[in-house]
Amino acid sequence: MIRIGVRPNLIYPVMLIAFIGLRKIVEILLKYNSENTGKYLLPLLIFISKFIAGFIAMHLSKYIIKSNSRKTLIGFKLLHSKIKAPKVDTNLKIIVLIAFASYFDIIGTMIRKYFNSAISSKKFLDQESFKSFQIIASALLCYFTIRIKIYRHNWFCLIIISICLVIIVIIEMLDNSIDDPMERFANIIITIISCFGRAYLDTIEKYLFEIDDMNPFKVMMFEGLINAILIISLDFIENSPIKEGLNISSKSNSLLFLISLLILYFIFSALKNIYRVATIKLYSPMTRALAEAFLDPIIIISSWIIEYNNPENPEERFFGFYYGINIFLSIIMTFCSCVYNDFIVLYCFGLEYNTYLEVSKRCFSKEENLFLLEENSASSDEEEDSELKVSINDNNNTTN
Repeated sequence: MIRIGVRPNLIYPVMLIAFIGLRKIVEILLKYNSENTGKYLLPLLIFISKFIAGFIAMHLSKYIIKSNSRKTLIGFKLLHSKIKAPKVDTNLKIIVLIAFASYFDIIGTMIRKYFNSAISSKKFLDQESFKSFQIIASALLCYFTIRIKIYRHNWFCLIIISICLVIIVIIEMLDNSIDDPMERFANIIITIISCFGRAYLDTIEKYLFEIDDMNPFKVMMFEGLINAILIISLDFIENSPIKEGLNISSKSNSLLFLISLLILYFIFSALKNIYRVATIKLYSPMTRALAEAFLDPIIIISSWIIEYNNPENPEERFFGFYYGINIFLSIIMTFCSCVYNDFIVLYCFGLEYNTYLEVSKRCFSKEENLFLLEENSASSDEEEDSELKVSINDNNNTTN
């Protein structure tokens, strides 16, 4: 009934999940070991690392192409040709698309890093419990813009994920720890906007990679540059919050430890973005959304343990029935996300028919049948030739 669908280049989404998890750990350590890192410090580190990583990877790929020493770079086929593939869109449209991608990137990042936590200091619905909405947004955007098909097993997964998200929203609206109903509603809307921002970013990048044959690292470099400039501009407008973040006050009185964490955050952000664009290029925005949501059950369970052991927070709801529902639903949504991306194949109700595993089997069987047909036709041709030669020889003998 259930099979694991192994696909080529699986290392790239796996590495993306690994660096997402490592950066999340560093972010938690920063939160618990510093009283203030500023509003824009972490987003600035993300965008500068994105620019530098894109710059290095882009020039590295060009060097490899010129040296002709390799045929692939992190899964991308390198075409050794002096003739450049024609672009479908004009340079102006490409610039506009990169600008829009940068805009959605900075909106999503700022919401995740600042605005969502500023709306409610005591909330049940956080980014981890609602990240699976990204796969719904990405699937619909890709379907209506770049025409990525949605098959039966995809629709099945989207419906199940939607039902789980509705239940989570209902739980959030019934949360008694938040007195203001508008605060609950704003929390949900801001989270949805963040998910849509990331989905728009991924869809635009997929379009640029596939339709305009843009170098993923080049696009990544320009996005990082634009967003770093925007963050610095906001810094000047809001009286240097980055400078305030650089004056870190440490709870553990270990400034060297905090600087080490910031360096690790910078490195993991750079590597995460490299594998993020690789995953979007080789797979789809929905696979990138899966990578973001894959660790959600673990993160929610960890939050449950922290709240359970927090003496300042004795409310039973944080380690009771509601957290149990949230963990259960996050596991279901993660499972459905794996099914959507064909990493798990369900053999029931025809859900397996258009999966990568079954399509590959059918292609292989067709190639095998074609090979057998060619062999049979070749052998039949040889038999006809031999029969023709025998008949010619018999005719010659009769004439003689």
